[in-house]
Amino acid sequence: AGADFGSCTPTMDFQFGRAQFNRKATEGTFFPTDATLVANSGQSDALNPNIITNFICDQLTNVCNANDAAKTACASAQAQVQSLGTKDASTATAFNSALGF
Repeated sequence: AGADFGSCTPTMDFQFGRAQFNRKATEGTFFPTDATLVANSGQSDALNPNIITNFICDQLTNVCNANDAAKTACASAQAQVQSLGTKDASTATAFNSALGF
């Protein structure tokens, strides 16, 4: 069976100046794109993409009822982001693409 992410879309984006987190226009941050992932979690945005990829992969288990193939794919995408070492829009694109989005 292929990756089934359950009730969530495990993607993130990169944006400058997120007003809801009081970010400056020059501050680019990462955040999950699916409200289901962050509902009732208290998760904030992050300058470090690894914080968000870790959160997304954890939520696949905790909230989304994703299957093992999805969790494995997420761990792989997470490792890819870590090895890239980038902190811009291309980082979010790489993570999302690695998961098929």
